[in-house]
Amino acid sequence: MAPKYDALVIGTGFGGAVAACRLAQAGLSVRVLERGIRYPKGGFPRDWDNPLNGWLWQHGQGLFDVKLLEGMSIVQAAGYGGGSLIYANVHLRPPAETFERDWPEGYSRESLDPYFDLVAHMLDLQPITASSRELPTKTQRMRDVARQLGREKQFFYPDLAVRFTPAGETVSNKFGVAQEGCTYCGECDIGCNVRAKNTLDLNYLAVAEQQGAQVSTQAEATRIEPLTPEGYRVTYRDHAAGGTLCAVDARRVFLCAGAVNTTELLLRCRDEWGTLPRLNERLGCRYSANGDFLAFALETREVWDPAEGPTITTSLVVDEGQGPDKTWFLFQEGGHPAQIAGIVEALDPVKNLKVPVDLLQRELVKALRKRSRAAASIDGERGRFQAVFLAMGRDRSNGKLALRPATGELEASWDVPSNLPLYRTQEQLSQDIARALGARAVYNPLWERLHIPVSVHNLGGCTMAEEPAYGVLDTNGEVHGHPGLFVLDGAALPSSTGVNPSSTIAAVAERNVERAIRVALGNPGWTAPERAPAPFTASLRITVGSGVQRREDPMGGVVIPEGGTVPSPTPVVGMRFTERMRGFHSPGHAPADDFAGAEKAGRSAGLIAEFVVTITLPNLDRFLVEKAHGGIAQGTVHVQGFTPPKGADVENGVFNLFTDTDSFTERRMLYLLPFTGVDGQKYVLDGYKDIRDDAGFDAWSDTTTLYTVIRRGTDRDAPVVSSGIIRLHLPDFLQQLTTFSVLGTDSPVRKADAFRRFGGMFMGTLWDVYARAKLE
Repeated sequence: MAPKYDALVIGTGFGGAVAACRLAQAGLSVRVLERGIRYPKGGFPRDWDNPLNGWLWQHGQGLFDVKLLEGMSIVQAAGYGGGSLIYANVHLRPPAETFERDWPEGYSRESLDPYFDLVAHMLDLQPITASSRELPTKTQRMRDVARQLGREKQFFYPDLAVRFTPAGETVSNKFGVAQEGCTYCGECDIGCNVRAKNTLDLNYLAVAEQQGAQVSTQAEATRIEPLTPEGYRVTYRDHAAGGTLCAVDARRVFLCAGAVNTTELLLRCRDEWGTLPRLNERLGCRYSANGDFLAFALETREVWDPAEGPTITTSLVVDEGQGPDKTWFLFQEGGHPAQIAGIVEALDPVKNLKVPVDLLQRELVKALRKRSRAAASIDGERGRFQAVFLAMGRDRSNGKLALRPATGELEASWDVPSNLPLYRTQEQLSQDIARALGARAVYNPLWERLHIPVSVHNLGGCTMAEEPAYGVLDTNGEVHGHPGLFVLDGAALPSSTGVNPSSTIAAVAERNVERAIRVALGNPGWTAPERAPAPFTASLRITVGSGVQRREDPMGGVVIPEGGTVPSPTPVVGMRFTERMRGFHSPGHAPADDFAGAEKAGRSAGLIAEFVVTITLPNLDRFLVEKAHGGIAQGTVHVQGFTPPKGADVENGVFNLFTDTDSFTERRMLYLLPFTGVDGQKYVLDGYKDIRDDAGFDAWSDTTTLYTVIRRGTDRDAPVVSSGIIRLHLPDFLQQLTTFSVLGTDSPVRKADAFRRFGGMFMGTLWDVYARAKLE
């Protein structure tokens, strides 16, 4: 039986909306599957007291899909229109140099510009300055700060997909869909209830449906399998019908579920269902968080008014260094609805209400939610003095998405230390701007405590390349070895864009669906109707496109001085050292806190427990000041019977030096080293060094003895399956001293100062514990 549809599109974000629109315009029969719901005018959630009422995908298929993966916290949208429902409207084109590395032949800024122009036409892009209203307060403040910091030539107003007609006035857009003008309510990133955002359901998807595309919402694709002789069968879960499994056949499938979900679906088809076993080993590789970085400034000197205007209205370019070590990112002012000012207040570490320092990711999120509820009633006037900063840049695109072998859970591996130069510079500018506003910089707690970034611009995982050895897709987005199966969303991009990626995703989708349609129709000249030349007449000689005009790049006026942009006056230096510890453990030893007994039993049985970790302190200033004194731990852990003989990689390990206890004369060093066991299960090596003054001189023993349990699971309350003691031996300590290095500066003076301050903190704490009380 022939497939029912010529084309099936999975997902309705910037890739799926483009694909559905153009395929339908080409006269092909099109079916669209979207896992989320439609949001009519006024239909977005606004229950500020109940986070489960329409907000979260995990609770009733709500708007936000939040994935707390171990290496990355991911925020996505679920709904008809995909990420356009909750993004901050910004559309920018990456500089030409972005496409000179990692992108396949045929991609350049010049070759993509006509497609960028097409996207701009479809979404009616314009900057905040197109509004007849006065610029929002935060927009003016950001402009003034750029001038104050000597960065005014790198400041610009980006294009926004926002309708700036008079607020409350309803008119039809060029596609016949009713919209109102922007009310400056600051709610862009939680869904625009007045339809002033040019979300994809109001343009591309509207055209697709007008041209006959059949759309199914609450339809979540779960499996793709090839048919004979052509086409694919896609199984989906119909959430509107209680989760019933249904199937649809199509000659061509365009997978556009978002970078993370697209990659996960293909991984499951290869590794779990076995329906696409020939998907190559590059699947999941080159995942990028697009250098996303989130920060806040609290208690600004003057009103910032984060709830006034669109979420983002300005941008600053930072361009430092040369070659592969170049740091390039955009810094943007942000905003938030007035109702979440209390949540922002809860992030303030200065007013930290005793959130324990030894929490892992999910536990920390729970604690912060509890604090947020307690802070929700802050005075509304105080919320006007909060600023939000967002940055995105060219990270190394060296992450990986994979399924955990034993459980099938999705996991993200992300190498924070190798991306630290970017994050460090983003932190510097956050501090500079906060200081210029008379405020304090505050960071996302998952970053500050656990050094886990939050990404809202996920890219890669199914990247394009000329050869299968280098990517999952060919240069036109078709899966290598699987004719008719395409990926047209952010998963296809071979590297971070460094800018808000929505326009790049849409432009690449425009390019590649055009090529797919030409093949499907056997018409090498097919192009989108909006790009097609208008009918020729002898009298008028009209030869230009019928609607699409060349649009100037808002970033085109940015001036980068020779040698790069102004360096930050705020030094951000870090430290790094490597530690090796060895000991013994005993599975099932009881009681679990009889560490000496477990060590003795483990030694008798020859059960070794050891690790070699490199500990990175990204920001020494913050490390010294914060109570958690936290660092990143990377390396390998070997626990006999639980790991392979060569050990297992530490997955987003955390180290805390001298955390406070209830006693001034007692501290603890904490080690939390998650790893995957030889059985495919998740484990955590959970250890502490007890720093206290007992009888005799025991400072050496205390600082080198790690009381350790192995937990099966990912939380601190996971069951203990083994225990013992791991020790730092003198030869390893002497070797450790040679591994100390300072990051972020080449200045010998600053390096010496960093060693002095770290050593002063270390020895000062030992003095407080072992000597001060005896001398007072």
